[in-house]
Amino acid sequence: MIELIRRDIKRYNNGSGNVLLATIRAAYSHPSFAGVIWYRIGHALWLRRKNPVWFILLIINRALYPLVRMYSGLELTPRTQIGGGMYVGHFGPTVIHPDTVAGYNLTILQGVTIGASAGGIPRIGNDVSIGVGATIIGGITIGNHAIIGAGAVVTKDVPEGCVAVGVPAKLIGPENYL
Repeated sequence: MIELIRRDIKRYNNGSGNVLLATIRAAYSHPSFAGVIWYRIGHALWLRRKNPVWFILLIINRALYPLVRMYSGLELTPRTQIGGGMYVGHFGPTVIHPDTVAGYNLTILQGVTIGASAGGIPRIGNDVSIGVGATIIGGITIGNHAIIGAGAVVTKDVPEGCVAVGVPAKLIGPENYL
């Protein structure tokens, strides 16, 4: 858990070498950072929930979660599996399905929804960026280094290195980057 939090802090750090200073700055400048840290703590407790002590701490974590959700604008439960280096750029109504699995260095901007459909839950690769107001729905896979454009509605797989834009999302290959 500590290594995952360090990777998260590094994504919020703007060049300060001091981890404590970077953490305080991120917590003050980015309310969503509090949601990310709360998620990390909750996820660690979730993984250890069979132990009665950890289970009680998980209950306390979940009881305080509504306050953190209101402060951070991030709906993210401990069941979700997200690698280190998560960055949620802005406060906003961001909702991530509890069964979502995502890799490291996930960047999410405000108003993003990652949700389920009858087809399943999305799986998201490493180094993926999701733009403002994007929606990712269903049992699809978003490949490594993919970019989901602002406002895109993604219901089909996005291969590695591609950009998905529009409603419904259309793919732009890596050779067409600006």
